[in-house]
Order: sequence, then structure tokens, then C-alpha cells
Amino acid sequence: MPDVGGLLRNGNKKIGVIALGGGAVFTLLGISLFFNKTLMRLGNILFIIGVPLFIGPGRTTGYFLQPKKARATGCLGLGIFLVFIGWPIFGIVLEAFGILNLFGNMFPVLMVLLKQMPFVGNILNNNGGSKRKQSAPSRNSNRDSYRYDDDEDDRYAPRDSYRYDEDDDDRYANRNDGY
Repeated sequence: MPDVGGLLRNGNKKIGVIALGGGAVFTLLGISLFFNKTLMRLGNILFIIGVPLFIGPGRTTGYFLQPKKARATGCLGLGIFLVFIGWPIFGIVLEAFGILNLFGNMFPVLMVLLKQMPFVGNILNNNGGSKRKQSAPSRNSNRDSYRYDDDEDDRYAPRDSYRYDEDDDDRYANRNDGY
């Protein structure tokens, strides 16, 4: 017979991960099915079971009952309560606010962890797999950005076969206009 007391005292990460994953799936499925109350309730129950099993009951109470996290814990608890009594839209909004405030500081750590994973890390490090070409510097990159009336501009150059050279003093000498 398994030691249930030891399981409850220390937690079991495998069961906790399964419960948290199931809770996330049922909650997202409940949201996508127009806030189905039953699925969202099941997701919340699995979340409530999964967190203490994943990190342990002592660490769970120590984390959620910190004085500086009281507002976030209250929003999460009130959101879960609202889902249970049948107000899923308001409940999920409060839950999302509470979760973001409780676990928001863990997102940078999660991003670092995800970047170290084999397949996901390649996607995140390459900005979604798109490789951007770096543009070549323009030939007038050393000029200032102010424009003056006497500035030479390529769009006012003659449109015939002549291609003028900036060093050429007489740039219109080779035009075939009949002048």
C-alpha cells in the first residue's frame, strides 16, 4: 500500500505536472467552448490539486500566503470561487489577473528555460525562424539628415543613358539633347 501521508507531505512532481497540465487543458477547452462551466470547474479542481503536489504543500502555503502577494492570492481565490458558483467570465478574468501577479516574475526564468530546450530554443533564438538580411549602408551614409535646396539628389539626375559621376564637374556635357 502506498504511503499517502508521505505523498501529501512531500508532493509528487509527476502527478502534479499531470494535474496542472490537465487543469490547463480543461480550462482552455472550457474557455474555447464559450465558457463551459463544467470544464472550467474541472480545470480549477485539477489546478488546486496540482500546485501542492508539484511544489509541496508547505511551499505552496508559504508562497501563496505571503503578505505582499495577498491581493494576487485573493484575486485568484475569488476567481476560482466565481467559476464554482457559475460566473465563469468574471471568474476567469480574476484568475488571470491573480496568476499574472503571482507568477509574473517567473516568466523571464521560463523564457530562459525554453530557450535551452532543443526544438523550442531554436525557434525562440531565431525570432520565429525568420532570418533578416542586414541592409548595406548607403553611399551617402556620412551625410547629415538635413536637406537643403542646393543638395544634389539622384532623382533629379537626367533619365537618359548618361549616368553621372559625382566627381565630374561638367555633368551635363554628355547629354544628347541637341543643346
